[in-house]
This record gives sequence, C-alpha cells and structure tokens, in this order.
Amino acid sequence: MTRPTLKIRTREHVIADLGVNHLERQILLCGHTAQQITHDYGYDLFMTTYGRRGEAEEGWVYFQVKSTSRLPLLKDGGTISWTLSRRDSRLWLNENYPVILIVYHASRDRAYWVDIQDDFRGKNSLHLFGGGKTLNMQISTSQVLDRRAVHQIVQRKRQIHQQLKRRTPRDD
Repeated sequence: MTRPTLKIRTREHVIADLGVNHLERQILLCGHTAQQITHDYGYDLFMTTYGRRGEAEEGWVYFQVKSTSRLPLLKDGGTISWTLSRRDSRLWLNENYPVILIVYHASRDRAYWVDIQDDFRGKNSLHLFGGGKTLNMQISTSQVLDRRAVHQIVQRKRQIHQQLKRRTPRDD
C-alpha cells in the first residue's frame, strides 16, 4: 500500500509569502494598513490610507505582488522585464484608484514597483490590447519599494481622489 502524497510547501510558495510580507511591512511602517485578498482575481492586497490625525481616507490602492528568486533583467542591468496577463491589465486600467505592480526579488529581499496605470498612459492601444494573452512590462530597478515609495503611492492616490471628488456631484 502506497502512502498518499501530502501537500508540499514549495520555494515558490515561500517567496510569494515573503513578497507580500515585504510590501505589508513598508505599508505598516508608514502608518497605513494592508488587507490581503483571499481570492486572487488580479489583486493580492489593498491599502487603506490614513490622514495626519489617524482618520481613515476614502479609496484604496490595489497591489499585485509577483515574487522571484531570479530577477529577469534586460541587458542594461537596470530594467526588469515582467510578463503580465492582458486580462489582468484590462481590469487594472479600468480602476479609478492606483494599481501597483510589485516585483519582489527574494534573493536580495528587495522589491520594485510601478504604477500600472501611469506606465500604460500614453502607450498605443495595440500594445495594450493587441494579440496574445500576455504583454511585457518594464520596471526600473531605481523604483525600490521602501517607505519613500509608499509615501509617493499614497500621494498619487490622494491626487486621484481629489480629481474624482471634483467630477462627482455630491448629495448633501
């Protein structure tokens, strides 16, 4: 009689959790909160932001976290090339609030980020919605995810929120 095989926690599972943990830590160090999304349909986590006095702010920042042991660098050595699903990209581009792609390099315990909507702005629609199921996104290794980056991301979310408030009539 053979024993049934048990589930195995792979290296990929470990580094995926480390990537989310790395992001959560940066968010918490800045005084905001992170909520992991249980059912991953294009998002892994969202961040709630807080004002100077600790008051919760409207809106969120969405994050997609990708983790790797080997960073896929282009020949220039300063650019990460990451493959994304076009389906996910369409979803992200239709969000009002920022969607941030995080690429976590487990071997170096360092993460890089890009605001997906800002990055796609101005690119031709054939690149975004053309043939194939995937597209490549490039992320500069100068875009290190740290507390300064979280502050930048929060500021971007606040700017977007102000723009949305100006466009939406309020019932008072």
